[in-house]
Amino acid sequence: MLYTTGFPFFDRLNHQITINPKPPGQMIHFFKMRVVFVALIQVLYFSGKSWAEPIPAFVSIAPQKYFVERIGGKEVEVEVMVKPGESPATFNPNPKKMSRLANSQLYFSMGVPFEKIWMSRIKAIQPDLKIIPLNRNMAEYKDSHFESQSHEEGDPHIWTSPSHVKIMATEIEVALSKEKPDKAEFFKINNIALARELDILDQEIRDIIASGKGRSFMVFHPAWSYFADAYGLEQISIEHQGKEPGPRALKEIINRGKKLHIKVIFVQKQFGLSVAQKVAKMIGATVREMDPLAENYFENMRQTAKAISGANR
Repeated sequence: MLYTTGFPFFDRLNHQITINPKPPGQMIHFFKMRVVFVALIQVLYFSGKSWAEPIPAFVSIAPQKYFVERIGGKEVEVEVMVKPGESPATFNPNPKKMSRLANSQLYFSMGVPFEKIWMSRIKAIQPDLKIIPLNRNMAEYKDSHFESQSHEEGDPHIWTSPSHVKIMATEIEVALSKEKPDKAEFFKINNIALARELDILDQEIRDIIASGKGRSFMVFHPAWSYFADAYGLEQISIEHQGKEPGPRALKEIINRGKKLHIKVIFVQKQFGLSVAQKVAKMIGATVREMDPLAENYFENMRQTAKAISGANR
């Protein structure tokens, strides 16, 4: 019986072996040839199938998903650990998510709080998992310019600065290129395109901020340190070391807000709003929900700049 493989060269070889009977002494030789032939077909088929499949990858937060997909396109399949609305500070992955993580090739970490506990556990589940820290080579803010930090090891929200995202994007390009060398040029082109868009975004934000008068804004949770630093702004946090302020600290915050004519307070739905609303009422400010964990990165950054600029006109 004659079988076809879809590979012309091997089909012709198979045809010759099948229709040309050989003396018994040569049959063993041709039998071995056929075994090798079948093995080659299997290697070609299954390895080709593997090359064609997207790289399974995990990220910690939604903005990372956007960045990895912009670089990787259809060559990568990305899942997010912390979904929008969840807090990276208190997140606990469920068994279903951990099970899917066991089949992943790459994990792009960011330095958010839950990683400190879970990365070692994740590595234990998937020893072959390659972890790429996107926050390496990034300065962490712990100084007095961003007092009242709730993050013991500095502000992890590095992606709120477009210039930092460009650094992260290059790390992503390198990691994906190592997994799929034949697609390295594709990843490079996508990175160049993203970098250009980030430069445009950076200038847009500068123009928006310049149109306002004030340079200060208030937040409940200090998540905009890198954004403030990039654009010469002052972020004032209501929360102190992860806790709501006491009566004395609250009075100081209110007095400072009045003195600086603060007109907007940013909150996230992961944190309580009551204190922010109380402060807003006392200083005549507006409470705005601005979530640095939103996946729609470009629009989120523009809206943040507009909220600060619009409030300070």
